[in-house]
Amino acid sequence: MLKTASKFAWLVFLTGALFTGTTFGQAGHSSGEIKLFHLLNQERASAGLPEFEWDSHLADSARAHTQIQAAHNNLSHQLPGEAVLGDRIAATGLRFDVVAENVAVGGSVEEIHQGFMDSPKHRSNILSPRYNAVGLSIVSGRDGLYVTEDFAHKLPNYSEDEFRDALIAAFNKERQSNRLALIPVHPDAQLRDMACSESNNAQTMLGKLPGAMDLVIFTSAVPEALSTNMKKTAADRSVHRMELGVCFRPSKDRGYASFRVVAAFYP
Repeated sequence: MLKTASKFAWLVFLTGALFTGTTFGQAGHSSGEIKLFHLLNQERASAGLPEFEWDSHLADSARAHTQIQAAHNNLSHQLPGEAVLGDRIAATGLRFDVVAENVAVGGSVEEIHQGFMDSPKHRSNILSPRYNAVGLSIVSGRDGLYVTEDFAHKLPNYSEDEFRDALIAAFNKERQSNRLALIPVHPDAQLRDMACSESNNAQTMLGKLPGAMDLVIFTSAVPEALSTNMKKTAADRSVHRMELGVCFRPSKDRGYASFRVVAAFYP
């Protein structure tokens, strides 16, 4: 008997550009996993949708979850001791803003795939235009083949340094659009610690920065998407220096693709 479960996606308050790149490699994957991946993309192509990119982060998350399900002979999106879906995927290092998951146990890859397509909830995950990447896993268990399909809208990967540099470039471009001179911007370890903290008290932070005239805290998944306060400060003629701290700490509350930024401005 085929058993399935589907977890709908959630959208975490910031979006960004699509990413395409890594393709599916057959090394290290079972014939069943290769077949299921191609079946998914056949469905996408038939529906006039872009094919899924294979993502190793999603595959790692799916594999770990499938192994737990098979070991416990239990079909579920979250077994005891497991993190929620978004946190499981974030732990692999993937940047994303939407995720979803299909799980099933059945006798064959074809049976499981057809069961997904016959179920409106599972079918909607497979054919959703919101997702551009997938990773999946198949593990044999006492009840049959356990399958997990993890879907995501995958965003470009940035290191903290790369995100900071792109944000600085966007800030100075905004300065230029206001016909103001570019200003020097320096990374600051203290500000990074503030960005990684849970505090949102800008006045308390400002009091720890002698000479700073203003401080801005915001989160963004896209470095070019400056906050309203950053744009306002970029038009301020009295600002002549900026120090910056950037921290990537993905979570459901912060956003799984968002960097937290603390910027201090000096006359």
